[in-house]
Amino acid sequence: MTYERDLAFNLRLRGVPEAQVAEAIEEVRAHTASDDSSPEAEFGTAQEYAASFPAVKRRSQGQRVIAVTVLLAIAYVVTALVLKPLVGFDVTVITGPLILWPALVLVAAGLLGGFLTDYLRPAPRATRR
Repeated sequence: MTYERDLAFNLRLRGVPEAQVAEAIEEVRAHTASDDSSPEAEFGTAQEYAASFPAVKRRSQGQRVIAVTVLLAIAYVVTALVLKPLVGFDVTVITGPLILWPALVLVAAGLLGGFLTDYLRPAPRATRR
């Protein structure tokens, strides 16, 4: 299971579509089930096998999570800096003296959430036709 998860993660990082990820996982499952060998012996490490697939310019779900949280952090900073002169509301009433702290926490949470989104997603199963 760990090999499959690592392979799916590395393929997603390369931008491989989920249908191809599922096919690669099914191929690994078929080879290892038929002769009871380890996936590393058949295909090499998950990173090496994933490197044999062409990289595609495509964002994974984890990369989308990171992008959204970075945009939210930027929106927070701009809003925090603009609210005081325009409306007279000082965000330091809520955040204390560290105006950028919530933005940094948001970015850190987005990075962790994006990584976990790609890594913890189960390896897909190919659809039967």
